[in-house]
Amino acid sequence: MSANTSRATARDARVESTESTPVAVLGTLAEFHHEPIPYDLSALVRLVGECNPELLCLDLTPDQWRHRDFEDLPPEYRDALLPLAEQTDIVVVPVAGDWPPAEPAAIGWRGTCIGILRHCLILLQRGAPNPEAISEGPRHLGADLLYGAITWLAGRDARRAWCSHTEKIVDRVHEVARRDPGSRVLVAVNVRHCHHVRRALRKRPAINVASVRDL
Repeated sequence: MSANTSRATARDARVESTESTPVAVLGTLAEFHHEPIPYDLSALVRLVGECNPELLCLDLTPDQWRHRDFEDLPPEYRDALLPLAEQTDIVVVPVAGDWPPAEPAAIGWRGTCIGILRHCLILLQRGAPNPEAISEGPRHLGADLLYGAITWLAGRDARRAWCSHTEKIVDRVHEVARRDPGSRVLVAVNVRHCHHVRRALRKRPAINVASVRDL
């Protein structure tokens, strides 16, 4: 191999290693998708189908994906995104840790407050005109505050569990981006994670956080 060829090969390797990977984060509503809101499962399927990412990162544990144990998954995965992936060329990548955290809960007055805040979340999401209004903008920030208050009311252990869960999602999405640089990656997670996942991904090298429409 000539010296010029060696330098060209090395240059190409550096370019490949620093290639920016576009990553968009889409918020889903879990059980709220059963509420009478514009952002229903059909709207979710249409949006992801139009986006048509190469890689779809979902909040699934490795065991759930390996054993196809989808019965207990939230409806946006079980009834919408997983069937869509089976019908298309979209590749699903599980990015959750080994054990998903329990839904934040408490007893006494804290539990009562959590119930009230969850009702406020339903009221907030009912008026959303489209999925983007759930995942971005003022409505998303308002929901993020409500989710934060719910987790705070559930106690320190609940906060640690959810923070750890979010960190694992970010780490695994980063691994996906490094393994397949340049691929269009869509991360579909519960809307409570969106803001935190986007903020953390912006700090990771070679990742370009984009909107879903711009992916």
